[in-house]
Amino acid sequence: MTDHPPVEPSEGVFYVVRLPGGWQLCTFRHDEYGPIGLPDCWVQVLEPFMSIWLARLAQDGPAAFKTHYSAINDKLGLLVADYDAFPRGEVRRGADRKHFIVQHGGEIARTMHIPRREIEEAFGIQGHAKWVEDEAYVSDHRHAQRLRGLFQIADKWEDAG
Repeated sequence: MTDHPPVEPSEGVFYVVRLPGGWQLCTFRHDEYGPIGLPDCWVQVLEPFMSIWLARLAQDGPAAFKTHYSAINDKLGLLVADYDAFPRGEVRRGADRKHFIVQHGGEIARTMHIPRREIEEAFGIQGHAKWVEDEAYVSDHRHAQRLRGLFQIADKWEDAG
């Protein structure tokens, strides 16, 4: 087993998305992507998300797949705009520039198996992060319901608010 050098700290944004096999952390570090925001990152997440789900839905047979594909295709514009459907957050430097603030909607549950530690490690901020719930990052229940319906996702994560 080799030790990996510590990751340099970076600001950025992240999503926690539901795939057929479980939840997946998707990170976008500013030192890699520039000062990209959540809506722009969603477009980067959506393509592989849809590809993975379409491959899963294809297992239901050609007729069912055609129905799923048609429904998804009809809602594609809305899906692109639904950047706030899944749990997400933003990592920013604190006022002292040594610590970081992780703003999130409070929806990352233990059952997702994405611990805070994993998110902190992805941004190189472990031990230097303060987690703050912010309602601006709470998932939009209408958008989450649309995703669940189109991709047959059983999990419910959003504030039904």
